[in-house]
Amino acid sequence: MMFKTQFGTIEYNGVSDTKRLHAVQRALQWCETILRGSAWELNSDGGQISIQRTVNGNMVELLPLEAAKLDLGLAASFPMHHLPVFLNGEHACVRSRRSPPRPLHTDMVASMMMLFGFEEFSPEAVPKTLHGLLTEAQLASLPQPRRRSRTQPGQPSTSGRAFLSEAQVLEHLAQNGNRIFEGQFERRDGTLRSIRARVVDWEFGVEDIQESEAQRPPLLYNPRDYHLTLVTDMDLGQYRLVATDRMTSLTVDGQYLETESAEW
Repeated sequence: MMFKTQFGTIEYNGVSDTKRLHAVQRALQWCETILRGSAWELNSDGGQISIQRTVNGNMVELLPLEAAKLDLGLAASFPMHHLPVFLNGEHACVRSRRSPPRPLHTDMVASMMMLFGFEEFSPEAVPKTLHGLLTEAQLASLPQPRRRSRTQPGQPSTSGRAFLSEAQVLEHLAQNGNRIFEGQFERRDGTLRSIRARVVDWEFGVEDIQESEAQRPPLLYNPRDYHLTLVTDMDLGQYRLVATDRMTSLTVDGQYLETESAEW
């Protein structure tokens, strides 16, 4: 089975997710609609159909069909989660945000077509990896990133909240090994954070062990020295640090602990 677009023909034999297939088809149709009313032009050099346009003297090239292949799990010439975007002939590493759910690659290509489809565009919306096409004036107009205020690790809380005994928290986590726990703790900036996580089993300072084996990201300090425990956030699929000396609640293996400062 296949369907034809202005960007080429795509075969989708073996694609069982019809809902996703229809979403990709709609996104490609969106790309075709934008193409008709914008400054983008079709290009077929090298046998691969792309769309191109010049922005501030820089060549931007998009490959909508490659984006569709990534979305459908078909063989593509781009790594997963990267948009098929070239800047001056070089692959620009444009990715979606890590937090789920990730948008379709074809939807993001259509959004890029909208962004650069006309002479005037918002420099603030341009991905950082494409800042090379901005003029000096456009770069100067970008808002300066806010610098996060440094917090002193291991300092006592001044919030007045009641916390569980750290010894009790560590004991419960150790007794329940690799089980998923739920809890709430106070960040160093004073805000509360709820989390569903699993403790990462690792030893600080172990050398010559692959991250996949040690299950730990590189750290320049021992978290335990600052009353922190390394965990995997089960909702985000990312490493996080939990302040074990500032927990207001903890649920693990059916055991529930909380203080009057827990908020839900």
